[in-house]
Amino acid sequence: MAVDRKQQMKEITERLEQGVKDIFTSEMYTTYLRTMAKFHNYSFNNTLLIAMQRPDATLVAGFNAWKNKFNRYVKKGEKGIQIIAPAPIKEVEEREKIDKDTGLAVLNENGEPEMERVEYVIPRFRVTTVFDVSQTDGEPIPSLEVNELTASVKDYALLTAAIEQVSPVPIRFDEIEGEAKGYYSDIDKEICIQVGMGESQTIKTMIHEVAHAMLHNSDLMKQRGEEKDRLTKETEAESIAFTVCSALGIDTSDYSFPYVASWASGKEMKELKDSMDTIRLTAADFLEKLEAAVAERSAERMTAMQYAEKLIADKEQKITIFDDEQRNLIVNFAFKLDDQAATEELVKGLAAALAEDDKEEVNRLMYDAQEKIENLPDGMIGLSEMHDYGYLKDDVLPLTKEGAREWHRLGERIYPLFRDGTAGDYVSQEGIEQHDGIFGIKADAWDAILLEQREDYAEDEYARPDFKLTVINREQALRLYDEGKQIYLVRISPWPILVTAREEIERGSDAFQIAKEDLEKDKQKAMENSEKAPVEKLAADLDDFAFDFDFYHYKDSVEDREQAVEVLKEQIQAGDIQPIREWLQVAVEESEGESAEKAAELITRLDALVKEQKLLSGSEKQFGIYQITARDQEHDYRFMNLDFVKRHGMEVNRADYELVYTAPLTEKDTLEAIYERFNIQRPADFTGHSLSVSDVVVLNDGKSIKACYVDSIGFAELPEFFKERNMDLQKETLLNEELQEIEIFDKPGLFSNGRLRDEDVPEGLYRYDLRGSDYDPGQPITVEKTVVVNHAASVLMAEELDLGAEGRLELGEEGLNFTGAELTVREFMEEQQQKRTGLIHGDSDHIAVEGHLGTWYAVDETEIGGEKFFLLEHEEHGDMAACVAVNEQGKLVAENLWNGFDDEFLDAVKEYLSEKWNMPNKDDVVSEIIEKAVPVPDNSAQDFSDVPVYYEPFSYAKENDEVDVYRTSYRLNSECKQAIQEAIADNYDGMHLGDDAVNQVVRQYGMERVGYILANTLRYKNYDGRFSPSNKEWAEQVGTPENNARIIKFRADWVVSSHPAVLDGFVTMYRDELEAQKKLEQEQPFVKRFYVVENRQAVPLEIKRFGNLDDAMSQYQALPNHYMKALGVEKNPDPLPGVLDVLQCKNGIDTIVEDYKMVPGWDNPYVQNHVVQPLQGALAVQEVELAYELPDAYFHIQTCDDGYDYTLYNKDFTERDGGILETDGDKSVQDAMTELLAEFGCDAAQGRVMDAAELREQVDTVAEQQAEVLKEKLAAERPAPEETLSFYVAECLEFTFAGEFHDHLTMEEALEVYDKIPSERMNADKCIGFCIEEDGGFVGMYELVVNDKVQRENINSINYFRDDKLVQQAISDMEKLMAARQQSKEQERSNTKKSVLDALRSLKAKKQEQPAQEQDKPKKAKKKGMEL
Repeated sequence: MAVDRKQQMKEITERLEQGVKDIFTSEMYTTYLRTMAKFHNYSFNNTLLIAMQRPDATLVAGFNAWKNKFNRYVKKGEKGIQIIAPAPIKEVEEREKIDKDTGLAVLNENGEPEMERVEYVIPRFRVTTVFDVSQTDGEPIPSLEVNELTASVKDYALLTAAIEQVSPVPIRFDEIEGEAKGYYSDIDKEICIQVGMGESQTIKTMIHEVAHAMLHNSDLMKQRGEEKDRLTKETEAESIAFTVCSALGIDTSDYSFPYVASWASGKEMKELKDSMDTIRLTAADFLEKLEAAVAERSAERMTAMQYAEKLIADKEQKITIFDDEQRNLIVNFAFKLDDQAATEELVKGLAAALAEDDKEEVNRLMYDAQEKIENLPDGMIGLSEMHDYGYLKDDVLPLTKEGAREWHRLGERIYPLFRDGTAGDYVSQEGIEQHDGIFGIKADAWDAILLEQREDYAEDEYARPDFKLTVINREQALRLYDEGKQIYLVRISPWPILVTAREEIERGSDAFQIAKEDLEKDKQKAMENSEKAPVEKLAADLDDFAFDFDFYHYKDSVEDREQAVEVLKEQIQAGDIQPIREWLQVAVEESEGESAEKAAELITRLDALVKEQKLLSGSEKQFGIYQITARDQEHDYRFMNLDFVKRHGMEVNRADYELVYTAPLTEKDTLEAIYERFNIQRPADFTGHSLSVSDVVVLNDGKSIKACYVDSIGFAELPEFFKERNMDLQKETLLNEELQEIEIFDKPGLFSNGRLRDEDVPEGLYRYDLRGSDYDPGQPITVEKTVVVNHAASVLMAEELDLGAEGRLELGEEGLNFTGAELTVREFMEEQQQKRTGLIHGDSDHIAVEGHLGTWYAVDETEIGGEKFFLLEHEEHGDMAACVAVNEQGKLVAENLWNGFDDEFLDAVKEYLSEKWNMPNKDDVVSEIIEKAVPVPDNSAQDFSDVPVYYEPFSYAKENDEVDVYRTSYRLNSECKQAIQEAIADNYDGMHLGDDAVNQVVRQYGMERVGYILANTLRYKNYDGRFSPSNKEWAEQVGTPENNARIIKFRADWVVSSHPAVLDGFVTMYRDELEAQKKLEQEQPFVKRFYVVENRQAVPLEIKRFGNLDDAMSQYQALPNHYMKALGVEKNPDPLPGVLDVLQCKNGIDTIVEDYKMVPGWDNPYVQNHVVQPLQGALAVQEVELAYELPDAYFHIQTCDDGYDYTLYNKDFTERDGGILETDGDKSVQDAMTELLAEFGCDAAQGRVMDAAELREQVDTVAEQQAEVLKEKLAAERPAPEETLSFYVAECLEFTFAGEFHDHLTMEEALEVYDKIPSERMNADKCIGFCIEEDGGFVGMYELVVNDKVQRENINSINYFRDDKLVQQAISDMEKLMAARQQSKEQERSNTKKSVLDALRSLKAKKQEQPAQEQDKPKKAKKKGMEL
């Protein structure tokens, strides 16, 4: 029954309208509005900034807003959107108090105006970062829920093919960034659909985008006079998709209803109602075309099994031929192989054999067919099923998920297949489980497996290991592969396959193989490293340093490195270190930088190790003191008792300590005596702190060694003190710490709110501190190596920053950028290492490009905006495939490039840089950068005429080490093609082609290359009748110098695109020139050699002769233009010799001398083409700098980018006038000078050329003198500012607001307040500082005293303070006060010293007198560790 299409469309669209209306009345819509209200309503300017940086942004909020308001977090690696945020600051000012009623100043009892402190706000702004919802993860945002469609569709493959047939533009399937399901590009006139979606979602999206292409093509809309906004376009497209799908029996209401509602401007659904007629008519037309396409394709479609049954039926029209077994075999063969020709051949062969009753042939045919079926990798799936699924290529064989699991376990690469006809990259076990479709194994890999199983291979083609293998896991395989060991895949094939790339392990099975011997060596090495003593470590480090320091000497003198390490170890153990130490000292003195530092470090380690060795291993009685080095707060137990150490899960370990003192052990040196001695009467050579809790005393009595921990009460023995720590806690903790990822001026780094220490930073990273502003200490303003005051944060950078002479880097508004990602330090280091080792360069090959099959090699490179881009050609298909362009990291930037770095490439780079650089007006900025970066061809700028054409392919060039020659020739061919096109455009007036068209290209690129490009073009366009037969015939005969024309490899990207008729004339002119040159070459050259005269007025003349014009011209141009120089020609003596100047410098201007036209025989084509024309070309592009002395002035002129830069000076060398005369390159320097001097009222003819360098020197000298005079004058006129100095005291110098703070003090008041603040209250550094003011205005402040030490060195490192008399006086006065204060304290300590000693002795005596039962009673603990 015929369908009433009009009524059908009406019913479906009414259902759509009602469905959308229901959305507006739902609770979901209310929740959606409530959530939208939480988002900030950004200003117009910020809205523009967001749109410029991320056009697809929908909901944006700050990093903390996403976390606190919406329980979402920014995804790793996301780049923020920069906007402007208010950051006002408050200021306090003292003003006269005003009466509100009278408006007059309020007076006090003395008749003076009363003052009051008024607070006011200064508006300021800062750059802040926000992120779009698509850049975040976490709790879902309430929305008009659009549910993705997942239902399957009957005849899916047929339907997608029909939609592609109906579509007015091409449709492709690809990965789309973001959440878009597809898009229609009005610029490229194509549709792109996201791969991997469900069948119903894919069909609906295809119809949606085709509707856009049908209705919203900008060209067609312009013709129809239509204008539609985005809301209307999306409403129409989705409504048509819903209508067409509904007619096809596909329900998309869960997706379409909320989608249309979200694009409606209100509940009235204006867009939907206004477009209803368009929706119904377009949907009806779409359906009719779609049904016709489906019907057409259905008639052509027949399954493999249907085809097999048809073949059987055709053969058995009259009589049954095949039995059930043969019939089933034929059908199964057709199903599994899906090869109609092979199936037809099998049916014919069987029928013929049966007719002749040839049983042997029948059995052979059935056996061969069955073998082909069984030779498939998975018996549960056939090729016809794979083809019906949508994958039609024959490069893989199909697998079910079970088959994929099994073959992956056996070590083979498995690829996921998709219904859009594409295959993914080979996957891991996890990837197999995640993919719901079918899989494939490469056909060539499967063929190799079959050969191996049959043992049908040559022995020498396979690497057959002649050693025993053992199984290892993936983690072991990755580590050992990185160490250079050979790893093998465990496969079903007879011999294991050697791994050639790390990713084979990452995506391979769980088990691998390695030589048993290699694994044993690895275990032994690990054991040795874990047990290696400090002596062995030092010996190995000394050997490594010797190897690196003087490689050649080391190689000459050391045969066995292991033996050399053993010798060093024995020397150190024997204490014979003086020769080693002297050699290291020489290395310190003779080298610099890293080598000197390393040698100095080894000396320190050597001395410490020998000292410790003597303490621990010597037979002499000794004692030693160990004290804790600086540690991180989490694991710091300095000055803590053992109970604290145990309660906090720590252990006392030798690795935390440094040996600070050793001395002979006498009978008097008990532990108590040592404690007393190193608190009261410390030795002069002792550099540690007073013996305190947590220190360790080691006693060597000549027989045994005992380590004792200084505890709160007494000492505790540490039996395992010298056990080596297995892990560096500080560095390990930092490696696993998660920090925010940042960029400082585009250099990657990590951001930490806390302080980081250099000693905790892993090798390969660089630590810096960020200083905060005085107004907001948390807002970073500069990067410095170390910041004490206003420390805002610490950063770890992947590369060193150039902090400049001042030691800091101003961040400004764009210096610091948060990417939004959070990484552990370990992850960041691994990521940077991958980037460092993965850069592409001009010689790269075997490059894998995302979204493209096969591998590529670089043929050309260019640089735009400070970034390099590379043109890649396919290694297998060469010029038969379009080129692509990538950046240094291998990211695809442009594709389908047939003409090298052409306009399409520049458009792609513009888009790439616009996305990369988030900035206001980015399109204009990027366009300007690209315009400046793109070189403007200059056909006379460089001469490549002597560079021959390289005719061989890249494979030959690589094999013969001629890749550089290949790439150079490739680039010149592209440039030559462009030059021909421009020469034709410049010299064609609409009727005639100028005579110089060919010459201007030949001069730069040579006859051979121009001919090659022209022949290439004509052979590609051989079909075009506008090229003359003679020119076509000539092109066919063009060949390499050695070979026949037929084997030349021509390319599509070197085809000249000029109009064929004009180009044909250009070819004819080129051939005429070629013939003329051939005739000329047969004759004796006119010119014998060239000469250059330095000064034509000198007596005698100084003449230099040259064999070619280039060398002569180089010598001529090297001479200054105030010389009367000349360049000339010496002709061959046939019939008579002769010489003639062709180029002379007249009053500074290089001029072609045309005397040759007057001398018989000189005005010939050779002189014109090989002398005059090259000289004219060279003069046209040379840079000129001239200086002239005029009667009342000096004049200087030189070429610049825009024309001529000129300056007119007075006779005293001061500047009178100057500027830039802009030209289009068509004005000579003589004309420019005449024009400019006429404007100044000067006559150019009166000018005498002079040395330009001499004029510049005189001008610079006068300018310097004038600057000095002006500086002295200003200094004399400016009154000296009145400067005052006051002092402040801070309990915490780093965060002054955190404790007591007193300012506006005298020095004596400051010292008194300083002494009253208890140091232990905040465990912080208290300080005295000074504050400088000039004329009542703040100048600067700095710490004067920190922890009782005057900071003279730090203060004087700042030039301003070093030169300030008040500051220097303050330093001197404070040093005197501090010295007097210290002397007073020492006197006080001396008076109490004897009483303390007596008290200690008395305490000891009392302990000895107490009865035994009294000593068992608990005693009150006495704390040790304070300095007495």
